[in-house]
Amino acid sequence: MEKRILSVESYGIYVVCIASLKRFLTRKQIKSKNLLKVFQDNNDLYIDSLKEGVWIPILPIDSIDYEILIGHDDIIKDDWNEVFTYDGFNLNVEDDNVWIGSLGSLANFRVSLFKDPAQDCLSYQTLDGQTLYKGFRIRLGKGKYRVAISGYKKRVISESTIYGYGFNFEPTDAFTSYNDPRDDAQYTFNMTP
Repeated sequence: MEKRILSVESYGIYVVCIASLKRFLTRKQIKSKNLLKVFQDNNDLYIDSLKEGVWIPILPIDSIDYEILIGHDDIIKDDWNEVFTYDGFNLNVEDDNVWIGSLGSLANFRVSLFKDPAQDCLSYQTLDGQTLYKGFRIRLGKGKYRVAISGYKKRVISESTIYGYGFNFEPTDAFTSYNDPRDDAQYTFNMTP
């Protein structure tokens, strides 16, 4: 299994198909690059985006490094204790690509960052030369998915990441309902004490 360490600098994670997001923004005539502000200021637009499976925001969480895990396999279960699982989030994949990244990237959204088919991650260098990752591409077939999000804590604490988020994508024919991950009464995504 490929190890993906996501450096969250903005208290949240997004899951998105860029093609679905771009189509939604065009249809709704949204031109702003600050998508976080657009969705925060217009609740109806935000709810429509969840119903259509445009994106899944996961927040609030602490701004630290998290390991990103895809699927529920024995490798994950051998290394991690499950803290929670929330199911039933919509995701519409229009182009075989899903991005999982730090939510702050959507404060200055640029489609050009995601266009290179050979680029499977978004990264930057710190002043001391360390490479940090703020997004990863996941190859996933076109279609509608119900997404389960799980929080994990490592069984053996090391100097690397302690927490991880797992994503399981289940194909579905249609979205019959939606869940709002910002509903704090129902969802607690933060795992740090």
